[in-house]
Amino acid sequence: MTLLLVQAATSPAVPKPPPPKVSGAASSPPPAWIETTAGDRWLAFGSYCWKTLCADFIPPEMRPELPRITLRRGETVRFHVGFAPRSLTLGVGGKTFKLAARRVSSWRAVRGGLATLHARAASGSASYVARLRLP
Repeated sequence: MTLLLVQAATSPAVPKPPPPKVSGAASSPPPAWIETTAGDRWLAFGSYCWKTLCADFIPPEMRPELPRITLRRGETVRFHVGFAPRSLTLGVGGKTFKLAARRVSSWRAVRGGLATLHARAASGSASYVARLRLP
């Protein structure tokens, strides 16, 4: 008799506290988060056009409430979006990185600064923002 072991697929746990919401908006894209060795953190919403609604935020440089996330230089982090993106890019400190267009995509932390994760999908486009710090 042959015993076959199958590892159950586990979905990643989402960060705490509850995800960010866009107040006053009838619809918004699913929230996104970053998975780091220090723990998972929600990203703030940036401007988006999703289904039937577009929302434009003030420039991220002017938003003091953005999450501040400290990473180790060279650390591999994973970005999680709640939909199947057609394209996924990450802008950090003035440089753009093309990421694999997947629900979970990895990036090696090579620079810090204002970070914007931009995703295009069948339902529209969405951006998520945070401040990344590499001590």
